[in-house]
Amino acid sequence: MKWLSILIAALLAAVGLSVLLKEETGYVMLTWGEWTVETSLTLLILLLSVLFVAAYLAVRLLIHLWHIPRGTARWNEQRRKKKCQRTTMRGQMELVEGQWQAAEKHLLKHVDSSDTPLLNYLGAAQAAQQQGAIERRDHYLQLAYKDDKKAAIAVQLTQAELQMAEGKPDQALETLTYLKGIVPKHPRVLTQLAQVYKELKSWDKLKELLPVLRRRHIFSDDDYKQLEYQTFLGLLETAAARTSDEKKLKEIWNSLPREIRNNPDLIHRYTTALIEQNHADDAEAILRSTLRKRWDPRLVRLYGQVESSNPERQLSVAESWLESHPQNADLLLTLGRLALRNQLWSKARSYLESAQTASPTADACQLLAGLLEQQGEMERAVEYYREGMRLALNKPGKGISLTPSTIEPHRKTTTKRLPESEPAPLPPTT
Repeated sequence: MKWLSILIAALLAAVGLSVLLKEETGYVMLTWGEWTVETSLTLLILLLSVLFVAAYLAVRLLIHLWHIPRGTARWNEQRRKKKCQRTTMRGQMELVEGQWQAAEKHLLKHVDSSDTPLLNYLGAAQAAQQQGAIERRDHYLQLAYKDDKKAAIAVQLTQAELQMAEGKPDQALETLTYLKGIVPKHPRVLTQLAQVYKELKSWDKLKELLPVLRRRHIFSDDDYKQLEYQTFLGLLETAAARTSDEKKLKEIWNSLPREIRNNPDLIHRYTTALIEQNHADDAEAILRSTLRKRWDPRLVRLYGQVESSNPERQLSVAESWLESHPQNADLLLTLGRLALRNQLWSKARSYLESAQTASPTADACQLLAGLLEQQGEMERAVEYYREGMRLALNKPGKGISLTPSTIEPHRKTTTKRLPESEPAPLPPTT
């Protein structure tokens, strides 16, 4: 478009000049020493125009020749960059596909001409990590840091991720602790630090980090609640394993947030720890209070395993729950255990058979078998032992019928039948 405009302007100028000189061509005489040149004005103007164009083209040619070396260098640089972009893209694709050796090779092939050498070195470090070449990995990370020191955080975050992937959370913790001192609110640093604490089971440190994670909205609500639950469960597990001091265990429990202490899993773990440390009355009180507010099958079963100092009251409390949960197999099994502990054999048998009818379990079979064996019904006891083993091994079978009409007459034995009030060793309750 530009050249077309120039051409049109030149033609218009030529036409105008021709019209102007049509009637009068003019006369020009040039003298220089002994030389004299005579010509028309029209011819002189044409000659000057030709000379001007020739001079202009000559100057343009000289300028073009002057810029040839620079243009050639620029062309070569662009060619190298395009080649680098192709090899870098190929290396990234191979990195995604898991072709570690090829990815490392192509990411480093033209790294000197790359517009993003930092990404090339970080990708090569990941490829070296996957090949077990830890020294090469660290070398590439150092090169990435030297290339762009402003990207130190990105480099060290990558280093921490690779250290975690290598199975060395201790080294990752050192890296992330250093980063936290520099950028204490960086989301990625806090996320990885939480993962490292979890991996190392540093529950105390993770507990200190939780408020920061919540304020910074690092995790979604569901993920945060899950992390919070795992943290407090870990604290409880650690306390239960390391101390036999009830006071210390209670201090840890009371330090947990109120909403966390209502979690059935945590209540189960805490009361189990109390039972293991021979504080059955405390465990019974907590389970009783919890089950009055919130029904949970695991806690119901655990309540039957608590050997409190007042088994009569414990049985009475559990029987009061029958009104709300009349055919609950977990409650019936618990009532059977408690009746056995109170040496109420007929009631225990009734509860256990009802539990077995509602939902057959190996525990109910074992308790029934032990009770029947004490009462001299050996054949029936053997049947329940077999049924309990089948259920424990999760094998298919017909089960045991509890209908009176299908029960075969028991073989007479000389074993004395135990009265309700006669104390006797209880059958296994595990």
